[in-house]
Amino acid sequence: MGRQLGGTEPELQRTPGGARLLQNGSVLSEVLSQPGPTDSVFDVLAAALNLSKGTHAGILGFAGGGVIAPLRAMGGRHTISGVDLDESGYKLFRDISDDRQGEVKFAKADAVQWVQSRRAPFDVLLEDLSIARDGDVYKPDVSIDTLPGLIRAKLKPGGLAVFNLLPADDRSWADMIRRVSEPFRHGIRITFESYYNQVIIMGNKPFSATREVSRRVRASLSAIQSVMSSDITVRTLRLAKR
Repeated sequence: MGRQLGGTEPELQRTPGGARLLQNGSVLSEVLSQPGPTDSVFDVLAAALNLSKGTHAGILGFAGGGVIAPLRAMGGRHTISGVDLDESGYKLFRDISDDRQGEVKFAKADAVQWVQSRRAPFDVLLEDLSIARDGDVYKPDVSIDTLPGLIRAKLKPGGLAVFNLLPADDRSWADMIRRVSEPFRHGIRITFESYYNQVIIMGNKPFSATREVSRRVRASLSAIQSVMSSDITVRTLRLAKR
């Protein structure tokens, strides 16, 4: 899930509520005309963004802005800045979405260069890049090796980083999570019954108790009647002491 960095061109599939961008059988974005649930990983990513105490949010791998409709339905009033190498998803978002989707800015650029160029720090940054290869979808190396440190440097002191991880063909889950978490001190891991994604929420200040984080995420999902409220497991990440 998220924007692809290569591979075949995304396929547009119209839905009763909007449209989907598909590539290699995976959903890049679920674009809704109005705020509401996608009943997919995008709802959980939106709930993770909604944990932020601030409202300055960035999305690396904007695609069609799939997290925005559920985020707005949850009451998230974030000012969103998104980046993608391809602006077709953003144009689709603008064509389909109504005015209730809030303030959304977009840049057609490389994610690494975009993050490096930002001056104002973020309250929360979502890393949602992916790459199409050999008929499947993977995380690009830059998401694991380069972006975590850059994202950490661009967060406010109490800011959050959210990573939407996918299986890799040459890395274990343990290795990916270790590399992504290295710049941070605290972490939460969300896994799914229905998806192979893992959502990692990182910060340098302690979270509330895992039970409280789980309650808040599920409350956001239940508030928009997303089926994902019963699909997830929330755990604390045990990080090496720094």
